[in-house]
Amino acid sequence: MKYHFDVRGTVHPLLVLSATLLVYVLIMPRSITFEDAGLFQMVCHLDGIGHPDGYPLFTNLCQPFVQLSIFSTGVFAGNFLSALFAALSCSVLFSCCLSITKDELIAGVAALAYGFSATFWSQAIIIEVYSLTVLMFLLCWRSLLSFTQTGNIPYLYLAIVVYGAGVANHWPLMVLSTPALLVTVFPRLDAILSSLKSPGFWLRSVIALLVGLSPYITILLARDAAISVYGDVDTATEMGRYVSRSAYSDQHVVASSVDRMRYMLWLLVESATQFGTVGLHLMVIGFAVSFKKLPTSIAISLVLMYVGSTYLLNFLLNFRYEAFWQAIFKPYPVVSYLALSIWLASGTRLIVDWLSGTGTRSARLMPWVATAIVVLSVLLANLYDNNRRNTTWVEQYGRSVLESLPKDAVFFANGDFEVGIFGFLHLVMGVRPDIELRSWDNLVFSNRLSSPFSSDDIQQARRSEFLQGVRRPVFGSSVPLAPVAHQGAYYRYTPGVAPSVERNPSMDLMLDHLLDLYTTGLITDAYENHFAYHQLMGFARQYVELAITHTDLSKVEFERLARSQSTFPDKLVLLERLLRQGPEKDGKVILSEIAHAAEAQIPAFATIESLAVFYEFYGRIMMMEPADSKRAIRYFEQSIDTYPVPENTSICPLLDLYQKKMEPDRAEKLGQHFPGLNCR
Repeated sequence: MKYHFDVRGTVHPLLVLSATLLVYVLIMPRSITFEDAGLFQMVCHLDGIGHPDGYPLFTNLCQPFVQLSIFSTGVFAGNFLSALFAALSCSVLFSCCLSITKDELIAGVAALAYGFSATFWSQAIIIEVYSLTVLMFLLCWRSLLSFTQTGNIPYLYLAIVVYGAGVANHWPLMVLSTPALLVTVFPRLDAILSSLKSPGFWLRSVIALLVGLSPYITILLARDAAISVYGDVDTATEMGRYVSRSAYSDQHVVASSVDRMRYMLWLLVESATQFGTVGLHLMVIGFAVSFKKLPTSIAISLVLMYVGSTYLLNFLLNFRYEAFWQAIFKPYPVVSYLALSIWLASGTRLIVDWLSGTGTRSARLMPWVATAIVVLSVLLANLYDNNRRNTTWVEQYGRSVLESLPKDAVFFANGDFEVGIFGFLHLVMGVRPDIELRSWDNLVFSNRLSSPFSSDDIQQARRSEFLQGVRRPVFGSSVPLAPVAHQGAYYRYTPGVAPSVERNPSMDLMLDHLLDLYTTGLITDAYENHFAYHQLMGFARQYVELAITHTDLSKVEFERLARSQSTFPDKLVLLERLLRQGPEKDGKVILSEIAHAAEAQIPAFATIESLAVFYEFYGRIMMMEPADSKRAIRYFEQSIDTYPVPENTSICPLLDLYQKKMEPDRAEKLGQHFPGLNCR
């Protein structure tokens, strides 16, 4: 006997919306975060233009909401808007599932489980475009389901409008999800084919699509925006470059087939961890019976939905397989995970039906109990990582840097993370109005030294001219163009003065806080881990150099240095400095101990460049007397396998070892793989 989850309106889309929104608001961050949060906050507060492809739908909704909000001076309004879109998405998902299955249990479990799934939840609580992307997809899908069930053509026009709006929000994910949407209407294919013969149908469809795409007009109309990644968009070519995201095409090394295979396995693991252990088992069960329990068009649609922004996207991207690019990739499959939530809910229904077949009195409670267990298991599985209510260290870091600068300083922010953090604090929150904030890459801010599309040589020349002519003290975290005084978190530019290392007491407390977070594992966000890793490396270079070149470090400073050496990035910097200094008595023993300890501490988010350097260092240590050529070869090979580019400085010593060990075949193969090397 089958028991339906009849709650007579208790479990309702409005209840789903309220429950998810309440949880989101309770645990969303109250301060600035990474990803694109800083940039979106600036765009929404200051009527700016986002980075390609502009996300005009999100921007047009966010700007009036944030600026008219009572919370407009902080991050809450922007984060709340994302949470609202996410909660609405869960509500629409409930409606979609109910339309397909006529089963409130499946609809309720799918909607709530998805709302508390790992990746979607992480994006729901920060100012980002992904929750709106999901909402647009689901609204389009719901319209197509209505068309399929009723045959009313206006539902099709509505779907086209919403599809266009989805494209105007995040076109890559919407386009990748298109096959899943098209399959939905296969039962009405004859009606569609018949309509295609009508010029009126084509005209109304084109008008509907243009209405959906209309937010892109705001990018063309924007002039002299305070925040604009590349400046005004004046021509069709510039608009095409902006919308196509072509500027990102050369930002990373082309992925190898091995990279893509590793990403496929990674995506499988990511999918398996979205809903916790209980959710995984139910999801597998639901997938196994989906073609039997669901309409064929829906079952196929779910498969295409899952494949679109996961495995298909993997083959379109050129991401190397490393922690940073994994963090970039991580939110992309949010639409794909909708399919997983429906399979999970279908699996739950199957188990409930089986248990309810006992005929016992308690069986009538089974739908309630099952729903509660499944939803709570998903929520608890992902709560710790997504509870970011007390996450403040990113803002603390930004404020620490800005407040440590001398009066009227110039500061060059480098990279999206820094531009977002410092830009939001300075331009929106009014921190240090006396300083002049610039972007090293001439992006985002309007005070550009040159066009961001200028050649590297021109940009370098403009920076040099500025550094030579400016009378204000200049700081930055960028690759220095002039001699610098290294201060840990950033540099002070010192043209005409010898390079040096300086104490920076105003940043010591930030370093202590960063060490606390890093060593205790309190940083769970991938972006924050990446940033913390690099910051610790910068502080390590400062403190190691101070310890070697200064004899007047205080007891507290030596204790801070010793504590910092408990982390992998600091050990890596120490190895670099000691190897450059040259071996002393028992040098190999000491360096081997440091390298061995570092190897046991390699974090999952270490960059492949730094890993390659570490293995090279280990190989060089093994070449010290008494030399261990076998282990040296192993570490040099590991370095090259980690980072197989001609710039890897492990290639030449490895080639030399092959030749000395009388292994001409391996030497020849290595030389052929990296032609044109000059190892003399």
